[in-house]
Amino acid sequence: MKNKREKDYLVRRILDKIESSSVDWRENASGNRSLKIQQEDFNRAGKSELLEEARMLEQRGLIQIKWLEYGNDIEKITYCLKQAGRFCELSGLTPKWGRIQEEMQTLCKWSKQAQTGWLKAYYEDQAASLEKGKQSPDLSKYGEQLFTCLDALEKLKEPVYQRVFSVAVLGSTKVFENVLRTRVVSILSAYHPDVDEAMNDKEILSQVYLEEYAQELAVKGNLKIILKGKEISLEDFCYGTVLNTKTLRHAEVPAGQNIRKIITVENKANYVSMPYEEETLIIFSHGFFSPLECEFLRKLLAVLPDVEFYHTGDLDYGGIRIFRHIREHVCSRVRPLSMDADQYDYYIQRGYEIKPETLKKLEDMRGTEPLMEELIEHMIKGKMGIEQECFLI
Repeated sequence: MKNKREKDYLVRRILDKIESSSVDWRENASGNRSLKIQQEDFNRAGKSELLEEARMLEQRGLIQIKWLEYGNDIEKITYCLKQAGRFCELSGLTPKWGRIQEEMQTLCKWSKQAQTGWLKAYYEDQAASLEKGKQSPDLSKYGEQLFTCLDALEKLKEPVYQRVFSVAVLGSTKVFENVLRTRVVSILSAYHPDVDEAMNDKEILSQVYLEEYAQELAVKGNLKIILKGKEISLEDFCYGTVLNTKTLRHAEVPAGQNIRKIITVENKANYVSMPYEEETLIIFSHGFFSPLECEFLRKLLAVLPDVEFYHTGDLDYGGIRIFRHIREHVCSRVRPLSMDADQYDYYIQRGYEIKPETLKKLEDMRGTEPLMEELIEHMIKGKMGIEQECFLI
């Protein structure tokens, strides 16, 4: 006994052809279309079953059959697009235009709530895709759960733990981590203006204040901050200390700082190895600074208009992208420290081979970072990257 799918074979073939067209799926589409019948169709559906289905559809006035051999072999069938709704009824499906309309209504509901440019751009692209007849993979896979998550993310104003966010917004501590995290990272990578392509997933989520654990900014130097009206000097912590999330959020930065130089350091071993130095503030950047850390550093720079600002990091593509991120989001006056062609040539024997796709990205960076131009050229020529920890050998 043949199953229902085989009995509905022609109906499904017709609907597949209608829905794969850029125009035929629309509600008011009209005109006739034809479908050639191949031996493969007979093989898949069973010849007698396909012939029986074709005769039934013709009797209902839904198709016209052109026979190669009457009653035994079909050359093609012709159908009218205005009958698409009846084909959908036979298959138990909602017409594609109806499914598109439902998704568009859902999308419009959420897009009206969007406040930020990146989320509005995401919804605009989703709507444009629907207009072309391409149903949303995001809605198909995640339903409105993804939109609920994105809506809550864009409205975060301070750091929150991922699992706390997940249970508060999605009803379970691990829904974000297990279901939505990968897709959210992909969306942020494509649309969020502060996300750099060299960021890892953790750094990307940090740009919307979503954290795996509390932020801690490690500093070493004679920085002064004010907490709850009390001025605190960090100069006694000669080996460094950390400012946690709440400290970064609530600390005031008073004028009168005895700081003439700021150095941000990409890698922790190098940060730890740098000695305390009067009038110098050393900061561990751990890669890309988070928005809260950027905000704190900008507050500090506001009371130090003449401070010298340097960054030192890996001599590779990621290191240069981090330098750019600091220049664009923290301090336009930042200068590279130990990030030059001479340093590169000295340590190249301790480097690692750069992947071809990363070399292409370096080539595309030519002319975009004048202070790094010579280093970039040496990296392209040498095809090696150097991690900052090598400087300690």
